[in-house]
Amino acid sequence: MKSLKSIALIAVLILMTAVMLLAEIDYRLYVTYFVFALAIVAFLTFTVLSLVVNSGRNVATMIGTGALAGLMIIFYFISPVSDVSIEMYEKTKTGMGWSPIIGAGLYTCYALMALFVVLLAFFGVKNIIK
Repeated sequence: MKSLKSIALIAVLILMTAVMLLAEIDYRLYVTYFVFALAIVAFLTFTVLSLVVNSGRNVATMIGTGALAGLMIIFYFISPVSDVSIEMYEKTKTGMGWSPIIGAGLYTCYALMALFVVLLAFFGVKNIIK
């Protein structure tokens, strides 16, 4: 049974590779969207399942996830909307509604990088002192 699953997975991967190499761009996008949606559903399913099964041990994970989501929401509301010219929106064919979303994503990346640098320095100094 295990070898049959492996063969089926290999066949699906070969088919997807053929579509990505040989098909038109529309089909490539559909395959990409499908795989991305499948990955999101699998991620959410296994995350919720893990939280339900091991809820006592995952309190720190839930707090971290909630803090990250809260940080993203705060950055969404404080990111400027009018910092990019209208010509840039027209050039990239992006709606003005995307500006706070992009800004929140950038600010979240900056905050996480700053947190990483601070933690790296903290633990580096801690190890030197030890």
